[in-house]
Amino acid sequence: MRRRIMTVLTALAVVTGLFVVLSPPASAVPLVNAKVTVNRINAISSDDEGLCGRVDWYVKVWINGVAFNNEDTEDQDDREGIGDISPDWEFSVPNLDVATLPQRDGAAFLPIVVEAWDEDGGFCLGDNQYDVSPTATTALLADVRVAPCDVSVEGGDPIACGTPIVRSGNGDDRAELTVTVAVDPPASAPGLRIRCTHTPAWPQPGETVTITATALDGALNPTVVPNALEIWLSPTDREVRSGVGSFTRTLTAATPSFTYGCRLTVAATTIFSGWRRTTVGDPTPNFTFPKPAVPISYTGGQGSRIDVVFIADRDTYTGPGPVGLNPMFQADVALAINTGMYGFDPYLTNQDLFNFWILQDNTGKSMDFGTGDDHELPVLWDEIFAFADVGVILHRKAAQRDFGMPDDHIAAVNLARSDAMGVVRHEIGHVPFGLADEYCCDAAYFYNEVAPNVYEDLTGDEGCDTDAPNLGRVRDACRALEEDGDVYYTSEPGDLTPGLMNDDVMNDNGPPNAADIRRFNLIFGDCRIAKC
Repeated sequence: MRRRIMTVLTALAVVTGLFVVLSPPASAVPLVNAKVTVNRINAISSDDEGLCGRVDWYVKVWINGVAFNNEDTEDQDDREGIGDISPDWEFSVPNLDVATLPQRDGAAFLPIVVEAWDEDGGFCLGDNQYDVSPTATTALLADVRVAPCDVSVEGGDPIACGTPIVRSGNGDDRAELTVTVAVDPPASAPGLRIRCTHTPAWPQPGETVTITATALDGALNPTVVPNALEIWLSPTDREVRSGVGSFTRTLTAATPSFTYGCRLTVAATTIFSGWRRTTVGDPTPNFTFPKPAVPISYTGGQGSRIDVVFIADRDTYTGPGPVGLNPMFQADVALAINTGMYGFDPYLTNQDLFNFWILQDNTGKSMDFGTGDDHELPVLWDEIFAFADVGVILHRKAAQRDFGMPDDHIAAVNLARSDAMGVVRHEIGHVPFGLADEYCCDAAYFYNEVAPNVYEDLTGDEGCDTDAPNLGRVRDACRALEEDGDVYYTSEPGDLTPGLMNDDVMNDNGPPNAADIRRFNLIFGDCRIAKC
């Protein structure tokens, strides 16, 4: 994943209050996601500061015995040499079975440990652990009660989940550590999904915002009849409906932002979309062109999220005022997120791992394959906006093809196409997920050493035939893809039903298949351990 930390810090520094860790009132659900977010580490004192260079922070975290370590991740490397960091590194264990957790006084508990480490090297030999506890231990030790969710640090009084916990050590090498804990229902369950959206995409002060919660089955059809369908604006502000598969809630947008989330209960199963924060109006009125990107759906820190930035094609979205406020562009961004992204199961079931942004005064240009005119990036794309995992240029120029280009972390989607929502999923499959095309024969073919969907060889250790059984297929399931004399292979479905867009997301913009799902799971899994 592509990261340049200073660019996103520039963007976030002017949009205050973005961090989102809230927990709705807990319910007795059988499965939960437990999350620990490291909000801040600040060096207070160090014996070897200067002798071994500046502090290079990383953390070790244990959640119910599951160990995490984010040393040498891209986001950690980008923050090296900074003694006071606010990384929002998030570590999570999904689908914990509450019945298997330790029980006390009728409640389930899980232990959490957080250690702060300085990455040393060369003549400094081993890394240093910094003291972040005022007691005899050097780590933050906590017990988390699942429902109602609260945290007891080293036997202290319970603190409500979602409340920042600040601890400082007293050793020679010591630091102040801020963490936040959340225990929520998962974002999906077998046969159950929830779609939670808002319009307009980038609300302005005084505008009416509509939030929509929709209950879906595992095939994303609205067949579910919930016991409870809820829209939350804060941990104490919810509206609930029973027996209806969808409903809306409105609010009047006010600066600087609002937060919302949706929850669904069917019988004993509860799922939760996760919280997201939406910026209202221009958070940088005193900035000149090009202004920072505006977060329109922000769920967490960049080291644990996929950042998608929507860009207006300058030929499509014209008229007075900032292009980000163009009514058609606003509608197209909402369509791309609410239907394109959240109409695709791998993206919907991981909706809590996406941040969506919009460029308010900066544009790009899609590629014209007919004339040979190349695409054009927004001004300072590789400087100010390098934090983006992908920038998606939206356009409605019917004669132009779409593309995904990892080197520029850019993609383009033609919303004039009848299958435009499938194109959204396909191009984001290219960037940032790294999936190759699977159609023949004028396409972008490449091989990933980890979790490939297209191969350079048919046989051998890295061949398509060798990997096919790992995907639940027979060894001779592979088909050839030829481009300019080069032959590649894939075992993913081909054109099983010519003329219908229903075979594979990387072939004809259809559903995901085994190799696609493996790649999605790899990237999303990295995001859940602060390696996004």
